Amino acid sequence: MEQITRRGFIGAGAALAATGATKSRAGVITTDIEAGAVKASKTTPLELYLSPKAAHQALQQDAEILFVDVRDPIEIMFVGHPAGLDKIIPLNVATHHVSQETGQYQMVQNPNIVQEFETLLRDTGKSKADPLFVTCRSGSRSAVVVRKLVQAGYTNVWNLTEGFEGDKNSQGARAINGWRNAGLPWGYWLAPGVAWSA
Repeated sequence: MEQITRRGFIGAGAALAATGATKSRAGVITTDIEAGAVKASKTTPLELYLSPKAAHQALQQDAEILFVDVRDPIEIMFVGHPAGLDKIIPLNVATHHVSQETGQYQMVQNPNIVQEFETLLRDTGKSKADPLFVTCRSGSRSAVVVRKLVQAGYTNVWNLTEGFEGDKNSQGARAINGWRNAGLPWGYWLAPGVAWSA
């Protein structure tokens, strides 16, 4: 019997019962993230976490796994994105208004985010129990999205806790970990159908 490998759970029955996750078509999604070591801002109720390397390996084994980036499209345009995305569905989008407190452009929440995931499932013939990988810059926004999806009945949503750019080093540069720093495939070009439209 195939199993989903998660630290702290042994065997398919225990992992499936504990997480509500289902086996992917290729069989195994293996994590290298210890759930107890995940920062609070990156935690999710399902405790399904992946590093970029583990996510990339799973995506290589099973092309049917959906992979979504929840960053603002402008951020993605200038910074790049992981190769193999199925869709960009932003949690928040930038406005043209600058906050007096932060001196940065204000963000507004995407009010249709859960509906946009529902549309993605419908368009791809997937269910809320099929594997879904979610990423952002460093794993916090993607955790927010995973929490929203869990509330909407999703049972197999994985947070990439390092995100695309990773965590900050002592100089404030995002150079510690993350998809890009791991040397995984990435770029700027968006395949047809991947881009978000309001």
